[in-house]
Amino acid sequence: MRVTASGRTDSGVHALGQVAHFDMAGSHSLERLCTGLNGIMQPDISVRNAYETDALFHSRFSAFEREYLYLIYNYPQRDPFARYRAMWFNRRLDDSYLAETLRYIEGEHDFASFCKKKSKLENTVRKILQTNVKRRGDYVFINIRGTAFLHNMVRIIVGTCIHMFLNNDEPSRIIEILNSKNRDLSGNTVPSHGLYLKEVKFSPELTEYPSAFDF
Repeated sequence: MRVTASGRTDSGVHALGQVAHFDMAGSHSLERLCTGLNGIMQPDISVRNAYETDALFHSRFSAFEREYLYLIYNYPQRDPFARYRAMWFNRRLDDSYLAETLRYIEGEHDFASFCKKKSKLENTVRKILQTNVKRRGDYVFINIRGTAFLHNMVRIIVGTCIHMFLNNDEPSRIIEILNSKNRDLSGNTVPSHGLYLKEVKFSPELTEYPSAFDF
């Protein structure tokens, strides 16, 4: 049976709202399907719900919006509970600076400077709908919402913002990097374990289909 996910992720990336689809025949209930799948999969994966969609639904091509979260643990000393769950950065970050920098990438742009070089064989124009940065205690939450993303795009954007902050660059400097279409001018690719696929949106919404659990 072929299973198709809504998007690709690198090893170490987490998913709070990954969506996958497959075609099946039979009369198993949706609740039994969830229970059965969770019974045979590794404990670090959970099928949280199942929906019976129409034949036109596709987990990748029916998605019109995706949101990623990048989580940074920002404190001088490491936290063992954040290991493999957030990027540790031991210098105080200015979340206002990060927010201002990220606002410059909102809209439709060519993000060739913010993807793996081998990805440049494909169309590198993407549309960022909204960015948001919030600090909660020792954690910095960076949310980026867009229609689609390139390979490593969010991790390179975050790495570039941090590099600019350390270099005392003006937030508008990211426009020059964006317009250069040159990966060599952007920052490092930050660790994968800080990245979360937060949400994938569809039209019609999944909640309009019959589901295993109605919470």
